[in-house]
Amino acid sequence: MTAQAPPAAQSATAARAMEQTRERTGAPPAPAKAFADFHIHTRFSRDSILSEEKFIRTAIERGLTHVAVTNHNNVEGAIAVRDKVAELGLTDQLTVILGEEVSTADGEVVGVFLQRTIPRGLSADETADAIHEQGGLVSIPHPYDPFRQSHIREEPLIGLLEASKVDMIEVFNSRVTFQRHNHDAAVIAARYGIPGIAASDSHSSFEIAMSFNALPVFETADDLRQALPLNEWHGSRSTVFIHLTTRWAVWSNLVRKWRGQETATAPVLGPETPESVGEAPVGRPTPAELPNPDDSEASSDRG
Repeated sequence: MTAQAPPAAQSATAARAMEQTRERTGAPPAPAKAFADFHIHTRFSRDSILSEEKFIRTAIERGLTHVAVTNHNNVEGAIAVRDKVAELGLTDQLTVILGEEVSTADGEVVGVFLQRTIPRGLSADETADAIHEQGGLVSIPHPYDPFRQSHIREEPLIGLLEASKVDMIEVFNSRVTFQRHNHDAAVIAARYGIPGIAASDSHSSFEIAMSFNALPVFETADDLRQALPLNEWHGSRSTVFIHLTTRWAVWSNLVRKWRGQETATAPVLGPETPESVGEAPVGRPTPAELPNPDDSEASSDRG
């Protein structure tokens, strides 16, 4: 019995086979496809210990071509992945989009194609404006997952939708326990005509490419906005036990902090409830609150 290739890799292989057939038959070439995931965490989130190199090599192996790294409340983690891709000479195989999962006062909002960290504690409306001011796109993650208190609340979500400030909605998140909650997200996206995406919400190497999006190749935020209506998303759900990996990561990072080692456990980097954020809004993380990219142990192939 042979192991089955990951879905993104299967799709990429099928695309190459189709193109070879087109060449033999003289048919016009098909538009190039990107295989993208727009919601990924690495060790710069306190609930992940996934190193940059482990993530990069696994993503490429599983057929992804574009990834938005969206750590909690910082873009520095995405920058670390982008720089590691360049260091490894793999920029022709993997495009890294700078992103952030922002803990707003109204729940989590994701920004992609960012240039700098957006502080947590702003309202969802202010956060969406800040993302767009940077030329980025606004994505709503797992909006109806009742097991994550950090998801955006209904009233602020409707406010963003009514104001046309949402560019895409996760209609499938691999970590959502019950499919009906993904369905609820798909219903609201359809109601407002917002493109839907699938997201692995990876925190560990096991989850990479469990969900992905096949759409025309894009380079900029505007390119992606134009490509999203043509998106074909593919999703598979993680086991409920995958949430144990995030609990393990939190405890592992706490132990590393207790031992005086570099860690991403500073509170500013962790997901926060709207109530706690409202009580103590915090700006962007300081360099001392981020992992040291030169720490060989922190950058090892863990996770």
